[in-house]
Amino acid sequence: MITGIEMPLEVALLLCAGCIAAGVWFGQFRTRRSQSKHRPQDSNPFARLHATAGYAEAIDLAARRNAARAGSQAMLHGRIDQFAAFSQSWNSQTREEVRGHVAAIMRAGLRRDDRITLATDGFTILVPGADERAAVRIADRLRRKLAELVLPQLGHDARLTATFGVAARPYGDAEDGLVQRARQAFAAAAARGGDHIVPASEIEEIMLLPAPAPSPSASAA
Repeated sequence: MITGIEMPLEVALLLCAGCIAAGVWFGQFRTRRSQSKHRPQDSNPFARLHATAGYAEAIDLAARRNAARAGSQAMLHGRIDQFAAFSQSWNSQTREEVRGHVAAIMRAGLRRDDRITLATDGFTILVPGADERAAVRIADRLRRKLAELVLPQLGHDARLTATFGVAARPYGDAEDGLVQRARQAFAAAAARGGDHIVPASEIEEIMLLPAPAPSPSASAA
C-alpha cells in the first residue's frame, strides 16, 4: 500500500511552478558568474580608478590648477560713497576716526595675504590667487559689511555704501594694465550712481560689441 501527503491540486501546481522558476534563475546565475570570470579586466569601467597612472594624472591636474590659481591675482578699486560729501565738513580727527573704523571692517573681511591701500579718495585692494568672479564676491561681502557699520558721525539712520571696480589678471598674463582696468571698471560703477560693483569684463564685452547699423532715415539723409 502506497501512502503520501494529500494536497489540493492548486497547491501542487504552485509548487511545481516555483521549482521551475528557481531552476531557471539558478541556471542564469551560474551562466553570468561563469562569464564574469572570463571577462577582460579592461571592460570594468571602475578598474582604471585603481591604476597608478590614474592617480598620477589626477595629482598633476590638481597641481596645475593650484599653480594657475596661485599665479592669478585680482584688484578691487573703490570708494566709500559718503566720504566725498561728509569729509569736507569733518575735521582731521573725525576723518581719521571714520577711516580707522572703515579700515578695520575691510581688513576683517580680507585674507592675511590680501593687501589694502587707503587713500583720501578711495582704496585699492590686491587679492592674490583670485579670479574676477572671486573678486566680485569679495567686493560684495565688503559692501555688506560696511552697510552694517553704524557711525555716529553720519547719524544713526545713515549707512555706508561702497562702489567697486574689479579686474583680474589670469595666470600667465602680464601685470601691465591691471590697475588701469580696475580703475576703468570703477569709473563705470561710479557712473551708475554709486553702491555698485562692476567687473572689468562686463564693460570690455560692451566695448567689443559691433557698432549699431545706421538707421534708414540717416542713410536717406
